[in-house]
Amino acid sequence: MRRVDLKSRKEKILGTIVETYIGEAEPVGSRTIARKLHFKFSPATIRNIMADLEEEGYITHPYTSAGRVPTDKGYRYYVDHLMPEERLTPQEKKEIMREMEAGEDISEIMDKTSRLLARLCEEAGIVVYPCLKKSRLKHIELIDVGNNSVLMVLITNSGLIKNLLLRFPQTYSRSHLEKITNLFNAELEGVYLSEIWKYLWHKRLSDDFSVFNLFKDAFSILEEAFKKLEEERFSFEGATQILTQPEFEDRYTLTKLLQLIEERRLFLDILAQDMEEEGIKAHIGEENSYKEFRPLSLVTANYHIEGKVVGALGVVGPTRMAYAHVFSIVKNVSEILESVLERRL
Repeated sequence: MRRVDLKSRKEKILGTIVETYIGEAEPVGSRTIARKLHFKFSPATIRNIMADLEEEGYITHPYTSAGRVPTDKGYRYYVDHLMPEERLTPQEKKEIMREMEAGEDISEIMDKTSRLLARLCEEAGIVVYPCLKKSRLKHIELIDVGNNSVLMVLITNSGLIKNLLLRFPQTYSRSHLEKITNLFNAELEGVYLSEIWKYLWHKRLSDDFSVFNLFKDAFSILEEAFKKLEEERFSFEGATQILTQPEFEDRYTLTKLLQLIEERRLFLDILAQDMEEEGIKAHIGEENSYKEFRPLSLVTANYHIEGKVVGALGVVGPTRMAYAHVFSIVKNVSEILESVLERRL
């Protein structure tokens, strides 16, 4: 008889506990595991291995229940070593793309994407709009609106349109604003917004004195505009799908979750940090640096335009999350979103 090594048996039993608990939201006992594994191991053997897994911190038992549930450490091991790869069918991908392409502008595309994530994963979905400073400039208009105020209409290669009302201590004539507009569009089209300062400064130093004042005023306008570009926008959908999960039935936990959803800024902070690294990332329970997030898991991925990271998206839910399914959805939706945005360049 072929000997089955202990690690393999532990992994089979841990994987069964994780997947059963994700699906049923009830502690998993040895008889259930034996049945799920088609009685390859006796209940006594399973109980011994469960005791080892509990001692090693991969599972625990709630209250006096005879069943076991995964810990955050158990979920992490499952995600890193045991989780099967799910694939969407070509038809499923086409349906996702069709729904996202129905968006008339970038805002509608972002909202549709977060709703898709929420619906397909039965959790909450979040999408960070393309970061302006990581996008290329497509067009700028400067419009005098009176009272020392200028309306800047900024369009990026991702299709994002930003209207910024800028106020100044001095008045700019319409003809002067037109010259600055022409300067921006002639010199800066296709330049990353994060590199505009550096690009204009170089041009200012190398140009003759006749256009010095034009560049000086252009800098003043950009300085005011960039102050207003700091705040990122994001779309968050599906909060009620988290609230109905059994993990949040008690009043205290529910209140804390509602406060977190209301704040939302923490979601953006985590996604912004994740944008520094490629690939799909999972923040599971106690791994989260923010204590408010520790009852939750967050799975994220970046999306790109012209090969450069411009935004991120993710799925938020309890640690009892269908990780294989969520990973597949997050991966495919990020790739489809890239395709939809690239087509609109």
